[in-house]
Amino acid sequence: MATEARKLRVGIFVIVAIVIGLAAAIWLGASRYLADETLAVSYFSESVQGLEPGAAVKYRGVPAGRVDKIRIAPDGDLIEVLMSINTSYADLLVKDPTLRAQLQLSGITGLRYVEIDRRTGDALTSAPALSFTPEYPLLPSTASQFQAIQQALEDIYKKVMSVDLEGISGDIRATLQAADLVLRDERVQKILTNMSTLTDSAARVTRNIEKATAGVQLAPVVADLRQATGEAKALLADLRQGESGRELRGAVREVDGLARTGQTFVVDLQGLIERLNRTTDNLQALTDALRQRPSSLLFSDPPAPRPAPAPR
Repeated sequence: MATEARKLRVGIFVIVAIVIGLAAAIWLGASRYLADETLAVSYFSESVQGLEPGAAVKYRGVPAGRVDKIRIAPDGDLIEVLMSINTSYADLLVKDPTLRAQLQLSGITGLRYVEIDRRTGDALTSAPALSFTPEYPLLPSTASQFQAIQQALEDIYKKVMSVDLEGISGDIRATLQAADLVLRDERVQKILTNMSTLTDSAARVTRNIEKATAGVQLAPVVADLRQATGEAKALLADLRQGESGRELRGAVREVDGLARTGQTFVVDLQGLIERLNRTTDNLQALTDALRQRPSSLLFSDPPAPRPAPAPR
């Protein structure tokens, strides 16, 4: 008799649990379909890997809806993301021209959600152009932060590669080498000697003219000419053997080093972009592995069994 009563109680408990489960399922499904939501659509020109139907849609961090469908746009190029937005947010999101939808990572799992926030500057003009009319209210999108960083690095690389560093370095080097050859040329010394001789000749001519002109004073002019000639000779000698000449030759070597440093920078930047691409691939592989086996993030494989002790 006690056994029959126990079976009856267990049966009643199972029936009540099933009824409660069905009621909860019906209530959750009905709440989803009866929710006060409005459909909106965004189009992305980048990969939406990690974004799944049911993912959150947030307005400045506040939950505002969910992703309903993800499919290819009618033009066959863009990705269409259909979102169910709470009606209380819908008018604000669609009518504000500064709002843009952007893909964001949700932790380290690789899953993504749609973040809606106000943007300024280039982010307002970077939304992809549409060649068709959307079926639902449009919420423009902007590139994700990772794509923006990658694009900026590619632009910097293109600009650096477009500069003719080798040509500029060659021109500067040739100019400075030519100047150094001029300063080392023995003809410069001959010119200085000729200028000194010319000065002496001018002095003699001046004395003769003074005698001929009976007291006309030309000596101050000759003295000024002699002083100017001496200063010019000292300047050229300093450029040839003095501190200024050494500084000029040092400048030639520094410009040559600058050109080599610029070439090394271009090579390092190219390597940085290649490493960034490899890092992106590794991060994508990690994301796919965690999505297939989320438990591997917290649990590892059990250790190998210990070998049995040898008999004594």
